[in-house]
Amino acid sequence: MSPNPDELPFDVDAVAASLPTDQPERAAEGLRALMEHPGFRQLVQQVQAGELGDDELREEATSIAHDLAARQELRRDEP
Repeated sequence: MSPNPDELPFDVDAVAASLPTDQPERAAEGLRALMEHPGFRQLVQQVQAGELGDDELREEATSIAHDLAARQELRRDEP
C-alpha cells in the first residue's frame, strides 16, 4: 500500500529543494517514488531492525534502484 503524501515523515518538496540539483521538481518526484516503493519501505524496516549486512543492503538497494529506473523509463514512453 502506498503511503499518503501526508503520511511521509518529512516534506518531500522541502527535502528536494535542499538537494544540489537544478531540477528540484524531478528530485521531488524521485524521492516520492522511492518513499512509496514497497521494497524500499521494507528495506528501511530491515535496516532499522539490524537484519541486513552490508552486502545484502547493497544488493537490495541496487535492485530497488533498477526497478525505479525501469518504472521511470516506462512513464517516459507513455503518450
